[in-house]
Amino acid sequence: MKNTTADILCCPKCKNDLYFRGNNASEEIAKGVFECKTCRRSYPLEDGFIHFLQEGEVRRFSKRAEFFRSIYCRLYTPLTNFMFLPCGGVKKARREVLERLEIPSNAEILETGIGACDNIPFISRKSGYGYFYGLDNQQKMIRKCMRNLKKWNLQADLFWSNAEELPFKDDVFDVVFHLGAINLFGDKKQAIDEMIRVAKPKTRIVVADENERAARLFSIFMGKQEKVKPPVDLIPDNMQDIHLHTIWSGLGYLIEFRTP
Repeated sequence: MKNTTADILCCPKCKNDLYFRGNNASEEIAKGVFECKTCRRSYPLEDGFIHFLQEGEVRRFSKRAEFFRSIYCRLYTPLTNFMFLPCGGVKKARREVLERLEIPSNAEILETGIGACDNIPFISRKSGYGYFYGLDNQQKMIRKCMRNLKKWNLQADLFWSNAEELPFKDDVFDVVFHLGAINLFGDKKQAIDEMIRVAKPKTRIVVADENERAARLFSIFMGKQEKVKPPVDLIPDNMQDIHLHTIWSGLGYLIEFRTP
């Protein structure tokens, strides 16, 4: 993890400063513990990422859904490629979302649900894109992401964390986005509010996921789920340029808006 990343972190619970104890090299932090002196919580940095979660804090689903989620985690890339075939292919589907991002030079970019970090290669092709930060609430996905980054010779700082409780200070990121699975969040409004909190003023935020039509197709595997409704009504009234688009050949939605 970059040494300077410590400057933008905060306690995800109480939002106060964290203090680091451990191996602190000149350019990177390798291992140690981040501690909050306000609420007394501690978060270990080990295996290359910070553990802002414990196993008991990860949201659980039905046994059937958990079974298919575990398979999906192991076979993430081929299954994702398969699921996006009706949308014209996974590259087209990603491009529909990622081309909506506004990425200035040397941007600090946050993805709140990074999965296997398949979006980073697309963004890294943009000249001078800056640095990438990603989190996921599945530890297996974080480890898969680390392996992919090493294979692709790319860099990012990773965090095992919930999107509803981001471990970052206010007004930090130039780009904030979420692609996929926000439909499964327990508190979508809190997740959106957190994205807004950590984004700099005038930042375009993008959220995309499958719609109800796609959810009905996948219910054969996951079982009956809560009806999908794009959370555009959860965007605060003071946000600017709020738009809802249908994407992925009618199988997905995209919400974009700008922080004031």
